[in-house]
Amino acid sequence: MKIRNSITYLLVLAFTLTTCFAADSDVEKLRDEQIKKWGTATIPKPKVIAETAKSYLEKPLEEQKLTELKTIAEDANRAANYVDFIFEEYAEYYRDNYRYDFVQEKVAPYHDNYVRLVNQLKDYRNKAYFNIGKKLAEEGNEVEAFFYFRDAFRLSTFTEDSGDHKGIRYMAEQEMKKMMEIESIESFLYWK
Repeated sequence: MKIRNSITYLLVLAFTLTTCFAADSDVEKLRDEQIKKWGTATIPKPKVIAETAKSYLEKPLEEQKLTELKTIAEDANRAANYVDFIFEEYAEYYRDNYRYDFVQEKVAPYHDNYVRLVNQLKDYRNKAYFNIGKKLAEEGNEVEAFFYFRDAFRLSTFTEDSGDHKGIRYMAEQEMKKMMEIESIESFLYWK
């Protein structure tokens, strides 16, 4: 009986160690994949990128250059993804525990700060995509312009919470409809 228990114990221990090493190997593999996918020499500075994007996108469209707009879109997207790496952990915990008062009081403010920053960066990316579409359309490159408008449309929030509710999503839709000459089809504005 002692031998059988010892063998069982050793088998469980071996399985546990194998599982732990496999899990460590999976973590290392995933990390290596992420470094390959997202790695460059530097980590993005989201607040700097947001300030740069904001000031550039406030310029008149005719003063904006395609290369700069593409850089802004790429930088804002990359920064949003990096912030998301932190946010995802808050979001998962928040999603699993949102019913508890202490989570609402203690975790939600941190969660919400990351949400706001990610959304701000994505808004700048989408505005840059929209402006790229406008510039390309002016140059007569309708197909490429259409797909930049499409990206701005599909990646933007479905409705704007303020003003006339005609944000980037709405404006990009209007540009695509104009290109296809189907302006008579109405567009969604906001939830009533």
